[in-house]
Amino acid sequence: MNRRNDTKGQRLIELFNALQQRTTTFGQIMSLSAECGIDARRVLADHFQRSAGHD
Repeated sequence: MNRRNDTKGQRLIELFNALQQRTTTFGQIMSLSAECGIDARRVLADHFQRSAGHD
């Protein structure tokens, strides 16, 4: 694994952890998603769809 993948992997972990915190803002999710090259709208839609099923 190269350095770029290590950094991207770390950012993905940070994004996952941020989604677990109620204090994380939409702006933070948007920023972290962009750093990972992921569509933040999709991340948030998937996250809330999954959490709605656990109520």
